[in-house]
Amino acid sequence: MDILSVESTPEYLVDQQVIAHSDEVLVTQLTGGVSNYVLLVEFLDTQRQNWVLKQARDRLAVEQEWLCSVERVIREMDTLQICHDLIAASGGAPDGRQAVVPEIHFEDRDNYIYAMTAAAKDCRVWKQDLLGGVVDSDVARSCGWLLGVLHSQSWDSQEVQSQIGSTEFFDDLRLDPYYRQIARVHAGLNSPIEKLLQSNWDHRLCLVHGDYSPKNILVDKQSVVLLDFEVGHYGDPAFDLGFFLTHLHIKTLIAGTRFNEYANLIDVFWDAYQQQLQTVLSEADLQALQQRAALNLGACLIARVDGKSPVEYLTDLEQQACVRQVGWTTLVEEADDLQRVREIMKATMLR
Repeated sequence: MDILSVESTPEYLVDQQVIAHSDEVLVTQLTGGVSNYVLLVEFLDTQRQNWVLKQARDRLAVEQEWLCSVERVIREMDTLQICHDLIAASGGAPDGRQAVVPEIHFEDRDNYIYAMTAAAKDCRVWKQDLLGGVVDSDVARSCGWLLGVLHSQSWDSQEVQSQIGSTEFFDDLRLDPYYRQIARVHAGLNSPIEKLLQSNWDHRLCLVHGDYSPKNILVDKQSVVLLDFEVGHYGDPAFDLGFFLTHLHIKTLIAGTRFNEYANLIDVFWDAYQQQLQTVLSEADLQALQQRAALNLGACLIARVDGKSPVEYLTDLEQQACVRQVGWTTLVEEADDLQRVREIMKATMLR
């Protein structure tokens, strides 16, 4: 397998007949990639869109050993293409920012490499906005609409299931390092985690992004851009909801006097999401989905403290204990819905 570097990429692109001469591009490494080597390719020809070039790595860039097959980048290409097509066919969000899924421009499956449209240079990572105190309900609304479209428009789709039906990467990158890991750390979670794992297997209903979080959402004044599709599979949408809402709940828990501002993002997101799901689900089925989402949320909250990929900004021990307790109560007591999780949050913070 050819291993890309900043230095070798221009000649690689010549060999692949993307460009005629190596001096036609400027290549720089992008930071923050945990599971891929990520490069920005800027074309000197301003008529061409810049690319983000990705190549999978077999050892993830976290402190604990965490290995996963480079074949997952093939899954990322397939999931990205499906998501791009679903959003393109949706006609666009009725309000808020435009939701964007990048377009694939180049694939080299033999070397586990692909390129997609680079986001605009003024885009920001939504996670950093949230940590910096920027609370924008329009972004949350667009994120709810975007995830709702991906779920509802792939609901019960045999075509999507045939393309991304296998779940080995989801298991390697999510269920084991998050859910099984916290059961290994906390023996008291064995039973609820086994039940949650089985629930994820029993509800294979639509496309699941698997890494839907503020760190994978870029924002500017006009749009939100969704990234990182390698954990995509056909599964339970409750996982995406729990995984995403974990980040909003943690940021709400550490927001201090701005608790209500951050909590409102959760409500805005959910309202926009459920409007899309109401097109394919009955009220009872939507309520059941919300409860499964709450249980996934509970497990993910614990995992972001005690799993293999803890949240790097949650360094205060009291805050860690608060997040862990909210997750524990939500999971073990089987919270019925997101309103119950809100009550658990408030009760925990008063202790």
